[in-house]
Amino acid sequence: MADILLEEQSSPGTPSAGQGIIFIDTSASVLIHKDDSGGHHGGLCRAAIAAQGPGFAADTYITNSGLILPSFSMQAGMVFLWNISASKTGASTATPIYQVRIGAAQTTGDTSVLTLTGPAQTAIADIGTLRIMLTCRSVGVTGVIQGTAWWTHTGTAASTTVQGTGFANNGTGHIEGTSGGFNNTALGGQFIGLSINGGASSVWTLTQSVGEWRV
Repeated sequence: MADILLEEQSSPGTPSAGQGIIFIDTSASVLIHKDDSGGHHGGLCRAAIAAQGPGFAADTYITNSGLILPSFSMQAGMVFLWNISASKTGASTATPIYQVRIGAAQTTGDTSVLTLTGPAQTAIADIGTLRIMLTCRSVGVTGVIQGTAWWTHTGTAASTTVQGTGFANNGTGHIEGTSGGFNNTALGGQFIGLSINGGASSVWTLTQSVGEWRV
């Protein structure tokens, strides 16, 4: 049996034209290809292994939503995706707030770099999937990310038939947002993750949370 043993390392120098480098990133422990333009190609996926809640009446970090950033930090065009399956009770009527956080703690103490405020919920039980999509637009001391959040949900009192209200009063709860400038040049080893504040009296339960980044 033949094995290939590679030592983990940080991003190497850019290879010569017509060449590429394959390495295991020391921060994220994932296989990355670096091309002759200096671009990186690879990805990481992480999922929660248990339900979370009921809760979310206050700002709450989503368990295992934190995705460790590679040694090269961020790259323009890097994409982050989260899919979250959830249910709510009729007590949940407030305006939900979704925050993208970066830091080492994977708690609400990590720095919020983007806030997406959805439309208000309605007073019916609901089940659905929340999707949050981010794109890194630029890298620098004033780097920028663009975010979108939206729901696919059943939206009836019985939570079984027709899409409508519940998690959002306008059907999908689609919201866009652009971050302010922040330094995203040296974030290797830190985590980018999510927190949700469903608002006062909200009762949410998350059954699945899956996140990934790709570049």
